[in-house]
Amino acid sequence: NEPISVSVKPAAGQVPGLWIVVSASGRKIWHYRRRVSKSKAVVSLKLGNFPAYSIPAAREWASDLNLAVERGEDPRAAMRREKLRQSMTVDKAHEIYMDVVERGERKQLRARTISDKAVIFSRDISPRLGSKGLSDLTEDDCWNAVYDKAATSKDRVNKMAGELSCFLRWCAGREGRMSGIELAEHPAPSLNSNWFSTGPKANTRFLTDEEICWLFQALGQESAIYRRGLLLLLLTAARRSELFGAPGAEFIDGVWTLPVERSKNGEVNVVALGPWGRSLLGDVGAWLLPSPRIDGPQLCGWFGARDRLHRRMEVLAQTSLPSWHFHDLRRTFRSNARGLGIDEDIAELMLNHKRKGIGAVYDKNQELSLRAQGFAVWEAHLVRIACRANVAGPLGIRTQALLPALDWVRLVSVRTARASILYLEMRAYSLRRKFTRVSGCGRSAVRSREMSGPAVRKAHCCNIACRVRIWWRSTSVQRDVK
Repeated sequence: NEPISVSVKPAAGQVPGLWIVVSASGRKIWHYRRRVSKSKAVVSLKLGNFPAYSIPAAREWASDLNLAVERGEDPRAAMRREKLRQSMTVDKAHEIYMDVVERGERKQLRARTISDKAVIFSRDISPRLGSKGLSDLTEDDCWNAVYDKAATSKDRVNKMAGELSCFLRWCAGREGRMSGIELAEHPAPSLNSNWFSTGPKANTRFLTDEEICWLFQALGQESAIYRRGLLLLLLTAARRSELFGAPGAEFIDGVWTLPVERSKNGEVNVVALGPWGRSLLGDVGAWLLPSPRIDGPQLCGWFGARDRLHRRMEVLAQTSLPSWHFHDLRRTFRSNARGLGIDEDIAELMLNHKRKGIGAVYDKNQELSLRAQGFAVWEAHLVRIACRANVAGPLGIRTQALLPALDWVRLVSVRTARASILYLEMRAYSLRRKFTRVSGCGRSAVRSREMSGPAVRKAHCCNIACRVRIWWRSTSVQRDVK
């Protein structure tokens, strides 16, 4: 019952390694068996039945195998690679890509960036391209998916196009090949994250004090969870996603510590809330803003609440107002910071912006106390607006608890005045020395008719410094600070 092995000899000579095995039942199967050149490896493969595979087809198949064997290559390795290439879908390739990204062997990405990559792929790319073979992906396939997404959101489609291009470029590059992905070239090199216009790149919108007054009046009619969330968003000048999704464990004794994994810039941010902010926190549970429907934060309904507030603000203003976004509340704080006496560097730290330039290399002080004082000043400014709008009670403002913050505003104004006087005195001293060196006659140079315009202005600056100092000594506010 054992099959009988018979070699087939073509007219032009026998093809090395090609055999046909005939079973007792008469079934004929093409086989190939040959040792790889300069190697002990023996290649043994089966093609299929005869006559399903004709003699010319079997000879062609064996000839291709012989070319690889005679070069010292095992054709089975090429077959495995081809099989893997054909079975490699976009979803499988992206799993390998994300595994490499999370390990961060070549480049360490921030946790938020890695999370954004996963969300964009699972939400926008995978439903459209995930089941397609990676090697079969064409430029038309990629652009059709992008335009399909553009029909619903042009803001998110640019991010989708940028992430898809980044992923495919990695697959076609050296790192992709090192990870076992065989992609000859980027199928859609024209993809970019700026294909669709989404309006002006720089938004200049911020709320004036009058608009904040209308906002506070409109918040009085809003439900408690949205009123509380939007007030905390304004008080903390935080990013919407960082505050609305905050777990309660991040808030301890009125101090919010934003961890690295949830921070946009990959650094810990500390926000010290004032009396009003602490009263809004109340007894924080598992989440700062818990959802009434699921066990998690309240992430839905915020844009609807913003639209309702905007309509109420227009009714109060009796005119149309430019639309505003949640991020404009951060810009509102930053636009008021200098007028409230908050230093520019401290305001940037309060917004959780990274330091730039040489300061980022040498200045590692987080200035937590100055940031806390800045938040107190900002809160006191908002309290004054709320009191002017007669909505302090509905917004949960307790006047007695806010006295320390109001005192701090007064103290900041005093310190700002002191710093200005010190600067003017130093400037006046340097100018006097310069006049003495140039003219040799000291104060007589100020009275000289031959003085130029700039010299007159500098002399006037000296006179202002003396007058400010006299005013400072005569005011009662200096005695109060002491």
